[in-house]
Amino acid sequence: MDAGELIKKIIWQENELYNLYKLGETFALFERPDLRDDFAQLAEEELRHRKTLEGLLSEGTIEGLLLDYMDELELEPMVHDERAHPDSLEELIVEALIREKHAYELYTKLSHILEGSLSQIFRMMAGEELKHAYRLRLIYEKIDG
Repeated sequence: MDAGELIKKIIWQENELYNLYKLGETFALFERPDLRDDFAQLAEEELRHRKTLEGLLSEGTIEGLLLDYMDELELEPMVHDERAHPDSLEELIVEALIREKHAYELYTKLSHILEGSLSQIFRMMAGEELKHAYRLRLIYEKIDG
């Protein structure tokens, strides 16, 4: 798999997280209006990640970049999350936590595999995914408490 194919899969994953958070906004609107802004902010940040990745594709920043076969094997499991269908706010948060963990691990590995500005971009995105997971845990404690 070349880097372009990988980025397209990651864009899909970011879009799935965005959709989960938009669904979270809807759940919150009816179940917990006090959490609606939290989900809106998370959705906005995932949208920004998607746009960053789309920029890497459109600018040709990753063109011709091939990943080592062993690196590719390490990254592969994290880009295969299926579409989520949560039935409740609790299920949505658990699903989002799993996806945020996968995104954090993926971006951390990419930051080690790649060099220069690409490494920095993925390191920054890994840090943001870690913050998202922390915020999701706080949200979960609010609804579980």
